Amino acid sequence: MCCSSVGYAIAVMPGDLSEQPHRYIEIDVSEWNLYGEEVLGTKPKRWLIRPDTQERLWLMKDATFNTLGDGSKYRKGDDWAERIAYGVAVALGLPAARVELCVDGRGHTAVFGTICRSVLGPAEDLVLGNELLAEHGIHVTVDDRRSYTVAAIHRTLEDYPSPPGANGSSAWGVFVGYLVLDALIGNTDRHEENWAVIVSESGRYLAPTFDHASSLGFLLSNAQRLERMSSKDHNYTPEAFADRARTKFRARPHPIDAVVEARMLGGGDATEHWLNQLPGIEDLVAPIWAIPEHRMSMLARKFAERVMRRNWERLTGSNAR
Repeated sequence: MCCSSVGYAIAVMPGDLSEQPHRYIEIDVSEWNLYGEEVLGTKPKRWLIRPDTQERLWLMKDATFNTLGDGSKYRKGDDWAERIAYGVAVALGLPAARVELCVDGRGHTAVFGTICRSVLGPAEDLVLGNELLAEHGIHVTVDDRRSYTVAAIHRTLEDYPSPPGANGSSAWGVFVGYLVLDALIGNTDRHEENWAVIVSESGRYLAPTFDHASSLGFLLSNAQRLERMSSKDHNYTPEAFADRARTKFRARPHPIDAVVEARMLGGGDATEHWLNQLPGIEDLVAPIWAIPEHRMSMLARKFAERVMRRNWERLTGSNAR
């Protein structure tokens, strides 16, 4: 195993999976055992387990591809976006499902992706947001999100406790932190199945945050990034791109507007707490530069940093405070 000056390391199976969130590693899962396929969602994913341990399952998500008009393809950044988001969540002190970069070489072609450690322990189950909302008479589907609002989540979570060990007094207070994370990275996919409550023998509590791939311009090609970064049109820059992010909530507000709404719903103390948790912008963008170049190009890095800087400037100067 070798480490570079930016804290990156290659770990071959069985790999060093000790809890070191500030060190970026790539896990070779070629010899991990397939536990089962995951049918939820649209991206290829499967549950894996290390053959040398009985620890929790890990969900592997393959990095996906876009096809251009000429038939050529490019790999999107859903893998590095997930890992960066986890790094930012750790910097904020938020409970988050652990994510690592991985490669699966068991096929004819190596597959890049991420592995995400299951948030569930023994005898625990996950109740997704859409089910929780339905328990409160709020019915939300992928085709009808008219009832999906920050206020609806507040109503649903206000009586639940926070995750064990979380730096927050309630599930709602910690969820406000999830919204702050979304605002920083421009996450546009906090839909009704991308947050949950864990049910255990001792009761229910908010699950750690998970699934943040739809952020930081992950979907763009390098040609599109270069065009935006070199544009003299202020409406086409990476900053303009950041400003156009839209959530899945009703009326599609910007992620920063969702934080503002949370404050207005009585989350003022929680909002102030998480904004006070914000490190300096240099520390927040550090995870972007810890991703290796064979996983994230220099153009993708520079674009993602400009997006996060813009979001940080708007968030720290907004009426969310």
